[in-house]
Amino acid sequence: MSELLCKVLFIDLDDTIWDFRANSVLSLRQVYDEFALKKEIPDYDRFKSLYMATNHELWELYHHNRITKDYLIVERFSRPLRHAGSKMSEDKEFIMALNDRYLDVLSQQKTLVPGAVELLDYLTERGYPLYILSNGFAEVQSRKLESGGISHYFKRLILSDEIGITKPDRRLFDYALQIVGPAASETLIVGDNYDADILGAMNAGWKTIYFNRDNLVIPGARPDYTATSLSEIKQIL
Repeated sequence: MSELLCKVLFIDLDDTIWDFRANSVLSLRQVYDEFALKKEIPDYDRFKSLYMATNHELWELYHHNRITKDYLIVERFSRPLRHAGSKMSEDKEFIMALNDRYLDVLSQQKTLVPGAVELLDYLTERGYPLYILSNGFAEVQSRKLESGGISHYFKRLILSDEIGITKPDRRLFDYALQIVGPAASETLIVGDNYDADILGAMNAGWKTIYFNRDNLVIPGARPDYTATSLSEIKQIL
């Protein structure tokens, strides 16, 4: 058996192994129906597209500490309603109830990125110590692992919420190493977000595998490895 590529392997959660895209669509549909949002935005597809665009924009800002978590969870639902001219956009109690229910439904979803279980089985058999490093919210990330049936693969879940610092800030990567122990040069991360996961890890001295699921143009420094499917990662590790 070939030598392991690193002493410790970190994996991002959302859209790297747990399929956030698919699970969020299912969850949005459920809360749209439960909260009778058809009265506010009659076209569900319009609601979904407004939410997705807003959520993506807000998460990019959150990654770089330009907005707070509290601002994100309010605005991602308030803004689409505001855009559609709904007065409910200003009802903070309604917005928070909507967000809480969405996160509850989301954390119960089970869909994994294709090849996730096969990859985790392979990495476990190879003897890699596996950890999660995520910017996701503490109240839902561990539940996602349980719902997806993959919590047993990981020694620990390390979240930005623990210290209030998000990827790509180097301090989160350094914090993760303080917990786990190895040198940065002996650590590798697999992640789907080039900015948050890959550039952040590179700046911290880690090795990187960019899970480029959509085969996007790499805008800057090259990661150590790139894969467009999880099955390709088995060939690297």
